[in-house]
Amino acid sequence: MKNHFVFIIRLSWVVGIIYGLATPSGLLAQNTIPAQALQSIKLNFNSFVKLAEENSNYRFFFTAKDLNDLVVDYDSSKSIKENVIEAISKSQFYYYFDNSGNIIIYSGKPIIKELPDFSEAGKGQNEIKSPTKTITESEKKYVEARNQITELELITIGNKQNAATGKPNIVRGRIVDNESGEPLIGATFYVNELEIGAATDLDGYFNIAIVSGKYLVNADCMAMESKKFYLEVYDNGELTIPLNRELVSINEVTVTADRHDNVRGIQMGFERISTKTIKEIPTVMGEKDLLKVAQLLPGVQTAGEGTSGLLIRGGTADQNQFIINKMPVYNTSHMFGFFSSFSSEIVSDFSMYKSNIPAKYGGRVASVFDISTKHGNKKNFFAKGGISPVTAHLVAEGPIVKDKTSYVVSFRGTYSDWILSQLDDINLQQSSASFYDLSFGVNSEINKKNIVKAFGYASDDKFSLSTTDDYNYYNRGGSLNLTHFFSPSLKGDFALVHSTYGFGHNDKNNESVANRQEYELQHSGLKGDFVLQTNKNHRVLFGGDLILYNLNRGTVNPYNDSSNWRPINMGKEKAIESALYISDEFSLFPRLTLLVGLRYSMYTMLGPKTVNEYASGESINEDNITEVKEFGNNQIVQYYSGLEPRLAFNYSLGYNNSIKASYNRLNQYIFILSNTLAISPTDQWKLADYHLKPQTFDQVSVGYYHDIPMIGLNTSVEAYRKWGSNIVEYRDGADFISEDPIEMQVLQGKQDAYGIELMIKKNTGNLTGWLAYSYSRSEIVVANSILSERINFGNPYPSNFDKPHSINFVTNLRSNKRFSVSANAVYSTGRPISYPVATYLADGVEVLHYSERNKYRIPDYFRVDLSFNLEGNLQRKKWIHSYWMLNIYNVTGRKNAYSVYFEAEDGRIQGYKLSVFGQPIITLSWNFKLGNYTNE
Repeated sequence: MKNHFVFIIRLSWVVGIIYGLATPSGLLAQNTIPAQALQSIKLNFNSFVKLAEENSNYRFFFTAKDLNDLVVDYDSSKSIKENVIEAISKSQFYYYFDNSGNIIIYSGKPIIKELPDFSEAGKGQNEIKSPTKTITESEKKYVEARNQITELELITIGNKQNAATGKPNIVRGRIVDNESGEPLIGATFYVNELEIGAATDLDGYFNIAIVSGKYLVNADCMAMESKKFYLEVYDNGELTIPLNRELVSINEVTVTADRHDNVRGIQMGFERISTKTIKEIPTVMGEKDLLKVAQLLPGVQTAGEGTSGLLIRGGTADQNQFIINKMPVYNTSHMFGFFSSFSSEIVSDFSMYKSNIPAKYGGRVASVFDISTKHGNKKNFFAKGGISPVTAHLVAEGPIVKDKTSYVVSFRGTYSDWILSQLDDINLQQSSASFYDLSFGVNSEINKKNIVKAFGYASDDKFSLSTTDDYNYYNRGGSLNLTHFFSPSLKGDFALVHSTYGFGHNDKNNESVANRQEYELQHSGLKGDFVLQTNKNHRVLFGGDLILYNLNRGTVNPYNDSSNWRPINMGKEKAIESALYISDEFSLFPRLTLLVGLRYSMYTMLGPKTVNEYASGESINEDNITEVKEFGNNQIVQYYSGLEPRLAFNYSLGYNNSIKASYNRLNQYIFILSNTLAISPTDQWKLADYHLKPQTFDQVSVGYYHDIPMIGLNTSVEAYRKWGSNIVEYRDGADFISEDPIEMQVLQGKQDAYGIELMIKKNTGNLTGWLAYSYSRSEIVVANSILSERINFGNPYPSNFDKPHSINFVTNLRSNKRFSVSANAVYSTGRPISYPVATYLADGVEVLHYSERNKYRIPDYFRVDLSFNLEGNLQRKKWIHSYWMLNIYNVTGRKNAYSVYFEAEDGRIQGYKLSVFGQPIITLSWNFKLGNYTNE
């Protein structure tokens, strides 16, 4: 009986803690069973429990056979709790109610809610004696547990004289790595008694409203030791919580970060990718790649094999915004897309938004990829690096002023020419390819109220294809960020950013018309973001940004004196984009969380600019020009603006499941001109202008989210619908290296996209990974009133990247602490294509006649990858640790079609399929870092 009593107590603790995380104390949804739910006022106990649990947040725990014969005389005028007390009081059983809505029915002795003070107890071998009482062994355990709790650290916030009963106080905290001083992103701060918590931001800070009092608090972060302490709050204040790294010698303990994001977070279509995941997933050439991992997520497609251009929910690659430390990056690929331009070694946080995009983001209509780099070790020097068959990388970090200012520097370069020299094709043997990227960051805590961060980035690519083409493209930029804490409740982030993207291209295919072009886009911006944590737990974000675009499309000049190419001035453009926003996240009811936001964006194109006016109701071509307008320097050429509302809600169905929905609108004022499927170094960014209007998209999403904590599973089903206007499509035969203005090369239409995404993700245990399935459709209509201004006769047609079915399977099996195996399996429907359906003769030349736009599809895509990871020995104290990674890309050697093209040969149409990787690609890479394998 005593064991049964102890078991009941322990069970109530465990269940109470778990269920309490989902149900605010004292705010149960219902206290009575609806009268219409009852068939009779007399119910056996099991029937009563079933109805009570279905219509309230109460949960019952009892042995069913013991209570088979117990009858409840239900009185609808009384609460469930009162009915239970009345029924159990007439039996030989006892009841116990905890603060989380759990009701425990048991036999034996009643649970003791309060124990006497044993602080004066003496010590003995088997029992403890005091002048007034002999203490049993069970009571001895209570004493030991109580003494352990009293040894916890007590942290006091504010002055006791300022304490006010029931008054919410704003506590601003920071959670950091005790060894390096770096902030811990996504760490959690949880107040047990209040059952509320907060997660840290990119600088390790959190804000939370806490009523004056004394509380037991937990601070947790993945791969760190949990910290428990008492927090006594009298007034607004601050605290710093250092966590130690968790080095496990024998028994492994798994700590999961962001455990409640899937169910309890307001985000939809949101993914955060850990550096550990990036390290383990097999990729081509053995190079760890952020964007290649992102391609394995639901709703994310790619233009083709080995490319970095991402297609989100039927959108195009230019509809995604990439930000690294608040600096925009306009070309995200190296070597035509085989590698991304971000080194994963310096990344601390990589987040993707594709549904309810926060109001502070704007300027792209499909998604936002927000990347933050490491702050740098503030205590000790640290370095890591590695080599693969084609690249090498090195990262170094350390203190400039210990515990205050740190730096982090990263370099990555390639030596891939040796591979080209081994190929059979003579043209490729005469080719060359190289790239590098370099980044440098300094982070300084000036004082408790000010943090300054500076970041610089540069990347460069050079590629020569035999004697026909030379390419050079680059990114340059940086950001300067000041974080200022005006008070514990108000924080401001101020950023000055600059980014430059440019390319040069020498076209030497035909010596008589050989030409060269230089292109450059400059982005300069100011940004201010504020976070206000109110005493009522409203989290208000507001701010604005200002961007100046300077675009020089360059002049296409003859390559040399022997070229007959006539120079073409592509022109310059200048514009200002600005925005103001505000959003508020708050709990309307205990189970309902709302996010309401509004962004107002403005865009102004400035002169100098020459603009054509065309005859109304006629085609846009040079024959219909009625007037040529000249705009002077900084004179307003065109102005656009628009409201961008954001709305989302999360309704909690219980501890581990919820329903979410969201709506948002976004405007985009810049887009890419491209004749290629994948992002190319000769793609040109173009600004909205006098004729070309900004793209506008609306999106509605709804989803169901369910966690199964016992086995570490997160599951979700999310459906969406997107509809957009002013989508840029290209006329047949469009040529962007032309004297014709862009409005003669493109048309604008409407797009409708919809789909459903399923995700099953396992985060804990030796076997981890995810299974993602997406069904998506994307259709475009260009149906202007003028016949010549239509595409596909004005009928709907699939967008270029409409791929209905996509399945991604990612898994990692860690057999022990040193060895793991990872695998990917990828399938997707082939993208749309226009096939030739006939041939005809034009002036004696055989010409192909094509089908309706995107009527057919290239073959479906399928690939399997494997990687094997072997860690070095795991000694606790060592000066360097290394590990090996063996990658096998495209294990089955499937010849997936990158593109399909056709030629007319002797009156017949002959089709050809181009594959980039038609056989397994095996690579071996070696990586190292200073110190133990847990060091990062």
